[in-house]
Amino acid sequence: MHPKSWSRKPSIQVIALLVTVTLCASACAGVETGTGGKENPHLWKPKTKAVAVFKNGLGFFTREGDVTLRDGWCVTRQVPPAAFGTLAIYSHEKEQMVDVVGSGPGEVVEFDGTDAPDTIEYKRERLEASKSIRIELTYMYKGTERQASGKLISVGEDFAVLENNSNNFAVPVAGIQKMQVLDLPVRVHVKGTKESAPETATIGMAYLRKGITWIPEYSLEILDEDTAMLTLRGTLVNEAEDLIHSDVHFVVGVPHFVHSDYMAPVAVGQLIRTIGTAVAPPQIASQIMNRAAIVRNSDVANQFGSVSTAVTRPVSAEGKGLSTAMGNLPKMDSAAGTDYTVYTKKDLTVRRGEKAIVTLFVKKIKYSHVYRWTPPDRMKHLLVLHNSTDTAWTTGPVLAVDGNQPLSEDLLRYTPKKGSCEIPVSAAINIAHEKSEEEIERKLKAHSPSHNVYLDLVKLRGTVSLDNFEKKPVQIITTVLVPGKPLEAGMDGIVKADPSKLRLTAREGTVQWRIKLKPGQRMVLPYTYERYVSSR
Repeated sequence: MHPKSWSRKPSIQVIALLVTVTLCASACAGVETGTGGKENPHLWKPKTKAVAVFKNGLGFFTREGDVTLRDGWCVTRQVPPAAFGTLAIYSHEKEQMVDVVGSGPGEVVEFDGTDAPDTIEYKRERLEASKSIRIELTYMYKGTERQASGKLISVGEDFAVLENNSNNFAVPVAGIQKMQVLDLPVRVHVKGTKESAPETATIGMAYLRKGITWIPEYSLEILDEDTAMLTLRGTLVNEAEDLIHSDVHFVVGVPHFVHSDYMAPVAVGQLIRTIGTAVAPPQIASQIMNRAAIVRNSDVANQFGSVSTAVTRPVSAEGKGLSTAMGNLPKMDSAAGTDYTVYTKKDLTVRRGEKAIVTLFVKKIKYSHVYRWTPPDRMKHLLVLHNSTDTAWTTGPVLAVDGNQPLSEDLLRYTPKKGSCEIPVSAAINIAHEKSEEEIERKLKAHSPSHNVYLDLVKLRGTVSLDNFEKKPVQIITTVLVPGKPLEAGMDGIVKADPSKLRLTAREGTVQWRIKLKPGQRMVLPYTYERYVSSR
């Protein structure tokens, strides 16, 4: 070969070929190249730590992860489909605060002396911070602007190597004009108390999203004459995202979301903080309240330049199949008390598309019996469950059993602490009951609403007789509906007129007794009422 050929600079194609051969040889020899297959230290990959599950198909997720910062910045590809188009990002450290969250197709750096210094040293520094990340480089070669994209695997003195579909490209560092980060649409800045930016941070993310719910169900086991064992289980239906060793909070009570599709970002941020402080641990709740950046996640423009060749990651549609996954399961989203009651199951793994039945509590409770009769219906026997536990009971189906014999399957209604609820057992066949009425007085043509139209005022007397054939005392609540104005009731009965029906011919009311009947005892309950009827 002619000696002058050694003095010529190799072309870019030759350099790329040499780099490719070297990389392939190193891989075959088992030698690590570039970053050695390690993740980029500035890539924040938060993992789901906890989720508060509501019964209306929404979940409040909290994620967190450690990251190394570059001048206070890190990047992430985690853009969850947050409800209302919002999410909160915060730092766990007391001396740190997330003050800027940028969202767009990906970070853009222009080495033009204005956005970033146009020096080969600074270009190498920015490239080193982007190793193992997919980027797009715009560079000049022989007076022509070119572009190359791929995973940055190596940064040398003169060339940066990109890997794309098993092909490697060498890009001259000196000629790089612009760098676009691909597939990482969010970048986060953490501010510390000192002038210099912190080097590391533990960053959390909180957001509301659709696709997860839970269905409560109870079992009631009768133990003795006044004690029962109440068990609450929750069926978790997860169509949102994988939960790996996460704490799951089953929330009793459904939050009231107003204008869920068009709520303003400021209002939504306040809502996230309110929910967060209700269900998150105290240390995380304080961060959400004081050190979180509330940002929009929908309809976000690229804040760092518009590049048409950027590879974007659309918001995932996961969770939209929740109604299909639910099948015929009932929706228990009725309103509850003003305060939330939370049952927590720690270290739970339920992947997307799975269901799980979780036991939330097993408690001994007191119960009693009550009999209700509203003629002409049959008398009903009900169990009264007294909530002396430390939590409210949410609405859900309940199965009551006595030994091996089922007693009832019905709906247990929301019951606050120190409250009580009733579930029907069966018809009361051992309580004989009878009702009779008779006319005792009539005033002919007592009222004439119009010409030749006359009404008689009739007074009636009724009696209700009750016989207890049970072997124990029973409490009976009897309510008689009367088609007129109730006048009086014996045996401490309570009379009430319906204020919504005041027309003479449409008046209605009730007479009610609450009595305790001993075994073998008979009781007759009298009452009177009056009504207007046509004289013809």
